[in-house]
Amino acid sequence: MCNNECDATTEELAHPPELMFDFEGRNPTTFWQSTSWKKYPKPLQVNITLSWNKTVELTDDIVLTFESGRPEQMVLEKSLDYGRTWTPYQFYATDCLDAFTMEPKTVSDLTQRTLLDIICTEDYSRGYVWKNDKTVRFEIKDRFALFAGPRLHNMASLYGQLDTTKNLRDFFTITDLRIKLLKPASGATMIDENNLSRYFYAISDIKVQGR
Repeated sequence: MCNNECDATTEELAHPPELMFDFEGRNPTTFWQSTSWKKYPKPLQVNITLSWNKTVELTDDIVLTFESGRPEQMVLEKSLDYGRTWTPYQFYATDCLDAFTMEPKTVSDLTQRTLLDIICTEDYSRGYVWKNDKTVRFEIKDRFALFAGPRLHNMASLYGQLDTTKNLRDFFTITDLRIKLLKPASGATMIDENNLSRYFYAISDIKVQGR
């Protein structure tokens, strides 16, 4: 990171939003970074909004790569009307019941009948425990597989459903995407109030594939 010397007004110490979308082949990795949690216990909440000004049909998983440890609470939201209204896509938390009063689930719990259900998952929120995994996903292909089979061999079945079922087609279609970061990774049950500069969000890459 920048050893507590981050400064948005100085180019070599800044971490602007465009670094979430640059080419990730360089070393060291470039990333956007939020302000740190200096105002604890007031929540450190940040919204990241992506707007295409056109309709996009998602074709692969949405993947966020965090350099700060994955957030302990987060919501992925979508809009189909250019940001006028928003609906949740998925909730993420270390404890779904505590954070959102929702039972934790995974995509493997879904069926064709419940595909459109909005779930809360705990799979991607254990920030400091799984240091090797920096990614948070919204699993598009696993949902496709409910109609096309586990290896997506029967895409004709999926396309048939998308062509004839508007709610299903709308589910995989967006004009805007919003990432609501609600609680940064802490790695502990207690927040170290003497070292609040260690708590922040940092994202090196956001991958959205569609047509």
